[in-house]
Amino acid sequence: MPRSATNASTPPLSRAALSLGARLALVGLFAAFAWSNFAHWRSTGEPSGFGMTLLEGWVAILFLVRRPTDAVTGRTLAWIAAPIGSFAMLFARPGGNGLPHVPAEILQLVGVGIALVSLGALGRSFGLVAANRGVKTGGLYGVVRHPAYAGYLVSYVAYVAENPSLWNVALLCVGTAFQLIRIAEEELVLAADAAYDRYRRRVRYRLIPLVY
Repeated sequence: MPRSATNASTPPLSRAALSLGARLALVGLFAAFAWSNFAHWRSTGEPSGFGMTLLEGWVAILFLVRRPTDAVTGRTLAWIAAPIGSFAMLFARPGGNGLPHVPAEILQLVGVGIALVSLGALGRSFGLVAANRGVKTGGLYGVVRHPAYAGYLVSYVAYVAENPSLWNVALLCVGTAFQLIRIAEEELVLAADAAYDRYRRRVRYRLIPLVY
């Protein structure tokens, strides 16, 4: 639900309770994901999901400390796509005989590096739902328009390649589909900004150079 709509119809105490509930749910999801990978590592002696745990932990921290804003989209689809695209992979679990752990973990860490550098440029302006929080054009934003999501994708694909269960593949497909919706919703909001229009003309690709 858009923040403006929530403010208009929900008492402050209820808003605070909803916000606290969302934070506790996220912490619980992340803790379950991190523990499942740590337990797998401890029982098998093989690392699993180290890179993705770092990534999801950092995203969770940014979500918890983010600076609130009223300048967000009111589109229902954007509010549905944001949490699913961001946190669907927290339901993934280790298991299966996939890509050897060392290359899989290295690829995850590459994705983590891409995402952290990109998210670092946003700082506390990080948000889940589409909004104009300022146009970023430097660094990795000069390569693709959504480098943080590109980093997520690299890390997620590497995790599923390491742990190739049907459940994890389904989560990857669902999460990626909603990330693409999220990108489209963000660009719909930013399209009204002349600075973003100039940036979009200069940087053609959204997520993957020469592909999309």
